[in-house]
Amino acid sequence: MGSAAASVVAVGGGATAYLTAGRRGTGGSGGTLPVHALGFQADLSRTHRADGVAQERAVRLAVEQHNARADITFRLALETADDRGDPALAEQAAQRLIRAGVSAVLGPNTASAARAAAPLYRAADTGMVLISLDHATFDDARLRTVCVTRAPEDDLALPLISYLAKVQPVERTAVIDDRAAGPTGPEVTTQVEQYPPQKGTTSVHSVAAESDDFGPAVRAAVAAKAQAVVFSGTTPERAARCARALTEAGFSGPRLGTWHIMRPAFLQQTGPAGQDWLFSAPFTDPGSVSRGFRAAYRAKYGTTPGRWSPEAYDAVGLVAGALKSLGGSADVPPRSVLPRLFDVPYKGLVKTIRASTDGIDPKESGAAYFLFQAKGITFRFRGRSDQVK
Repeated sequence: MGSAAASVVAVGGGATAYLTAGRRGTGGSGGTLPVHALGFQADLSRTHRADGVAQERAVRLAVEQHNARADITFRLALETADDRGDPALAEQAAQRLIRAGVSAVLGPNTASAARAAAPLYRAADTGMVLISLDHATFDDARLRTVCVTRAPEDDLALPLISYLAKVQPVERTAVIDDRAAGPTGPEVTTQVEQYPPQKGTTSVHSVAAESDDFGPAVRAAVAAKAQAVVFSGTTPERAARCARALTEAGFSGPRLGTWHIMRPAFLQQTGPAGQDWLFSAPFTDPGSVSRGFRAAYRAKYGTTPGRWSPEAYDAVGLVAGALKSLGGSADVPPRSVLPRLFDVPYKGLVKTIRASTDGIDPKESGAAYFLFQAKGITFRFRGRSDQVK
C-alpha cells in the first residue's frame, strides 16, 4: 500500500522554513510571529474527490486570508494529506500529521477514513474537526477528540416536516421507505412517523432493498390519499425511480428527500418527474453565502465554490479562534487547543458554531439546515430551513 500523499504550505510564506525555525514567521507588521500548522485530511483523488478538493481549497483560502490580516498575533500553515478514503492510508495520514504537530486536523471527509484515523488522533490529544461528517460516523458517538461542526444527520427530516407544516401545509403525509438506504433512511421514516406535519397522519410504504420497483409503494401512498411524499432513500438512482413512479401515478403534491440524492444523476434520470422536489441539507449554497468568499474563491481557483466549501472555510476560523483564545504563542500544544474547540463559539460565514461531540448546539439547529429545490438542470437554493416562506 502506498503512503498517503501530503503537502505543506504556509500561504504567504514558506511553511517548511517556519516550522523548522521554531514555528515563527513574519507578520503583516514586519515583526516575527508564531506559526501554527493546521492539518487537512480528505479523499482528494478518488470517489469523494470533488467534495474533498472543494473543502481543501476553501481551507487554503481561509489560511491565506488569515495570514494577510494586519492585526494577527500568529500565522497559520497548512499540511494536507490525501487519504483517498482508504482506512490504511487514513492511518498513515494521521500519523504524519500528528508527527508534524498540527494544532488540529480538519477532516476526514469519508466515514471509513474517519473511523481509522480517530483512535490515533485521540491518543495524541489532537482535535479532529469534522466538516461534512457527523457523530453517527462512529460507534462511540462522543469521542472527546472529535469536534463536529455540522448539524446531525439524524435530524434531516425535521426541516422537511417543518416545511410541510408551515410552507406547504398538509395533513396526510406518506413516506416511501427505501430499505436500501443507510442509517439515514430509517431515521427519516421514524421522524416523519413520530412528528407528522400539522399533527396529521403519516403512512409508510416500504420498498425492499433488492427491488427496483417503486410502483406498488407509490400506488399505496396515492391510495392512502397522501398530500405529500417523503422519500427516505439515499441514492439518486433509486430516488429517480421513485420520482418517475410518482409521476406515472399522477401524484403532483410536494415530494421531498435529503441531500444525499442531490446529484446530477437524479436530474438526468428523472427529467420532468424530478422537477420541484425539495431537499434538506446540512450545508448551504456555496455561491450565495458571501459575495466576498465567492469572488475570492473564483479569483484563486478559476471556478465557483464547491459543496461544503463555506463550511470548510469556517472550520479554519474555529481553530484560529481557539488558538487566539490561548494567546497564540509558539508553545501552545494540540492538547490545549482541543478543549477550546468546544468552549469558544465562532461566528462564521454560514452559522455560529458552538461545536460539541454530537454536533452543533441544538439552539443553533434552525440555522444549520438548508433547503434546495430541483429546478431545470440544477438544485436551486431556497434558503435556511427556518427562514423559507
